[in-house]
Amino acid sequence: MADKIQKGVLKPDEADYPSFNFLPNEPDLSSLIDLPKEYVSVSRGRDEVAVETKGKAISVLFFTNSGLFGHFSGFVYDPNNRKPSSGDFGLKFEEIKKLQRNWYYISY
Repeated sequence: MADKIQKGVLKPDEADYPSFNFLPNEPDLSSLIDLPKEYVSVSRGRDEVAVETKGKAISVLFFTNSGLFGHFSGFVYDPNNRKPSSGDFGLKFEEIKKLQRNWYYISY
């Protein structure tokens, strides 16, 4: 699925998601991609993923838990193997852990 995002097949629908946040430490709504039915299971607790564009590369955040008061966890795929930083996706991170090449675990 990340390759479809990189190629622009799946992309944020900025008309449905204006660029602002309703709650603290929620992803920037303009970065969200609604997942087609066949991919809904890749992002638990949400039917969307968040994207962060860095140059020509697009990082993808797959949520694993979406808790209360802005707490969440997930996996970030970065095609250039760049470690995510707090502020990416419009979110603050408390933990960033490299799992393997191109994949990171994040939480807050």
